[in-house]
Amino acid sequence: MTAENLVADPGSVDEIAGAIKGLRVDPVVLLEASLRRIAAVEKEVHGWCLLDRDNALAQAQVLRQEAQAGRLRSALHGIPIAIKDVLDVAGLPTRAGSKTRANIAPSTIDAHVVTQLRVAGAIILGKAHTTEFAYFDGPPPTRNPHNTAHTPGGSSAGPAALVAAGMVPLSLGTQTAGSVSRPAAYCGIAAFKPSTRAWSSFGLVPFAPSFDTVGVFGHRVSDVVAAARVLTPPYLRQGAAAAPSPLSIGFIDDPITEAASVAVADTLRVAADALAGSGVRVERIQSPVPFAEVGGWHKTMIEYEVARAHPGLEHNSDVSAGLREAITRGRLTDDPPYRNACTALDVARDRFWAAAAHVDALIFPAAPDVAPAGIKTGDPRFIVPFTAFGGPIVSIPVGFGVGGLPLGLMLAGAPGADAAIADVAEKVAKVIELPR
Repeated sequence: MTAENLVADPGSVDEIAGAIKGLRVDPVVLLEASLRRIAAVEKEVHGWCLLDRDNALAQAQVLRQEAQAGRLRSALHGIPIAIKDVLDVAGLPTRAGSKTRANIAPSTIDAHVVTQLRVAGAIILGKAHTTEFAYFDGPPPTRNPHNTAHTPGGSSAGPAALVAAGMVPLSLGTQTAGSVSRPAAYCGIAAFKPSTRAWSSFGLVPFAPSFDTVGVFGHRVSDVVAAARVLTPPYLRQGAAAAPSPLSIGFIDDPITEAASVAVADTLRVAADALAGSGVRVERIQSPVPFAEVGGWHKTMIEYEVARAHPGLEHNSDVSAGLREAITRGRLTDDPPYRNACTALDVARDRFWAAAAHVDALIFPAAPDVAPAGIKTGDPRFIVPFTAFGGPIVSIPVGFGVGGLPLGLMLAGAPGADAAIADVAEKVAKVIELPR
């Protein structure tokens, strides 16, 4: 099967919501369409680790009855959704991509964010593949629908690939370093990573709790914004002003961008020109903190934390070598270096957002280049600083590079600016997002 057949638009969340409201389609029909698409392409994409067809159908039947009675729970009513297999779903095991959890019992309760989705009327269709414990190593069998010889990124490989292949309109992933933003860019789709830990992490298998954050994938920016508006807690929605006009967008300069490919540099230039041509105020902003230093503090913190979250994995031969080595490094990291990294990052975060306080959002490439060949998860260094700085990140598909593989840009805001960034992202996407 060709890439043209593996890549598909699963449908606009807004349009699906309108069709369900108008009784032109119902949740059962929508679920059956997802199952047909899964049957057609999953054997090549390998995005699912568990499908829960019977329970999904039962959910869809209830939601169909509610829609027919005019009771719609939210914009996600009847939307099939995949859940990354580090988040608990009641009745299904959470194996976290690890042989060490192969025989774990099914979860007895949903992760809180899964409960929110159920309350909103989403259909939980199953679990999607992850790298081992959502680390860089231990890749799953998932392939990039644009070219199955290339990685879909990680650790949220399955959730991103399922959406890119048109199997579900939305999926949940998690980001500790770059695991929502990078797979979205590599797979040519959109994603919304909220402010750090803004969405509940109850029921999430921990890796580095200081950074572990649930995010959502969708085919287009409007899809992930629709989901984010449902999942964003009230305290981040209250008093949020609409996106200003004209917008002011900063393009960040940092020595790390020397690693960017020609295609990535071109997408930045084209995006800046297009935004300026549409009336957006565009300016270059020099990062006041070297991104390479931020990456070092982030690494110290995540390795220290995973070593204490999963000490029993260090000498387990069923665990990938890369994860065992990271845990060993973390165990050997004493409290003072960890605390120093926390302090340095806090200072850097304040300096960075103070330097960008006069613009509405920032734009930066999601990766140095397109998805690499093979199963390695890819280069996270462009994303890590923004993850560490703690604000919301919207991934926007903007172009293609070598081999016709996708390229994406990140639209980032300060911590707590989730509602504002959702509004800004919708406006920016109208200018620079690939036609959807």
